[in-house]
Amino acid sequence: MKNDLIPVLLLLFLSLLIIKSEAQTGDIRHVHDPSIIRCENDYYIFSTGDRIPIRRSKDLKKWEFVGSVFDEIPAWGRAEIPGVRNIWAPDIFYYKGVYHLYYALSTFGSNRSCIGLATNTTLNPEDPDYKWVDQGKVIGSEPGDNWNAIDPNVVTHDSGKIWLAFGSFWDGIKLTQLDSATMKPVSANPVLISLARRITTRAIEAPFIVHKNGYYYLFVSFDFCCRGVKSTYKIMVGRSVRLDGPYYDRTGKEMLYGGGSLVLRSRGRWRGPGHNAVLLGENGDWLVYHTYDANNYGIPTLQIRALEWDADDWPVAGKLINDENETPAARQSGFILYQNYPNPFKSETKIDYELLSSIRVNISIYNIQGKLITCLVNEQKEPGSYSVIWKGRALNSGLYFCRLTAGKYRATKKLLIVK
Repeated sequence: MKNDLIPVLLLLFLSLLIIKSEAQTGDIRHVHDPSIIRCENDYYIFSTGDRIPIRRSKDLKKWEFVGSVFDEIPAWGRAEIPGVRNIWAPDIFYYKGVYHLYYALSTFGSNRSCIGLATNTTLNPEDPDYKWVDQGKVIGSEPGDNWNAIDPNVVTHDSGKIWLAFGSFWDGIKLTQLDSATMKPVSANPVLISLARRITTRAIEAPFIVHKNGYYYLFVSFDFCCRGVKSTYKIMVGRSVRLDGPYYDRTGKEMLYGGGSLVLRSRGRWRGPGHNAVLLGENGDWLVYHTYDANNYGIPTLQIRALEWDADDWPVAGKLINDENETPAARQSGFILYQNYPNPFKSETKIDYELLSSIRVNISIYNIQGKLITCLVNEQKEPGSYSVIWKGRALNSGLYFCRLTAGKYRATKKLLIVK
């Protein structure tokens, strides 16, 4: 009986060697719609949730929960939005010595929504001056409007003027100017400028705008969040020489007509990455977002990647902090082979890979003795993200190897079949 357990225990041991965390460490679970800022020597992340949870880190890697912004949903918000349960999609912005935290109140699927504002002179909870003061409603949308007042993002124009981008579904992403004294719209009936929308579907939201390389870059999320492992979120981008647009993608398609270039999509166990923020820094830029962990019940999880820029000044999702699978050497080789999902698996698994240039690719499966089992791909491929399914249902339980060869470079991943 004990001898029968040896193969099972061996497979479990091998699975522990294969499955490793690809995210940050510490309090990184149940983070949704993250917004990030640096205050003194620490980084702070604010996210969707009960009373707006706050997390802190000194190195962007290890995070700790340090409290919440509110004790309860503001009374004005409960009165404005019947049935509101959570505070959504906060955005943190520092201006004239004050931290401005914009947040959204709504109910799922409705555009009866409001954006509110809270302020603080410090983000350090240990500081005696630490105190969040709610400044009330900023802007709201009604069921008769063709826009939705959620997912706020504040951006400074190079002229010094302050603007608020926002929007989710309906007619897409909007922009309006803020009064630099009140940090609310310049008029009671604000002018809304359209920046981006979808044509065949309304599924666009979560704007985030940064100014770099002489362009304004508009990051958005396409498709659907909040479905756990079935989430189809992905991060898209366009750019413009003007803050108010028009924004175009890499192909020259305008974002007002459905344009958008892919920055990041689902990869292996990590599903539906989206609602990103961007942190620009002297020592590098970072892409901050949530993604759903298919190895952990689809829990939304914080991830941070290096944000790189190609020769044409377009943003590229770089190495994930703490991820040994994405070494600089792997990117220099012109491709990335991601760990398959699921792994271990019983009958079939999906293998994702990314090509950074046009190249001939071979993807083959070998057993532990080095014998070729099957060839999955052997052809010339253009730059892009790809997936291939390997059906190993006819094979015995055990350890197998997936090898991707492109030019003189190769990469290998361990695959484990458990019957």
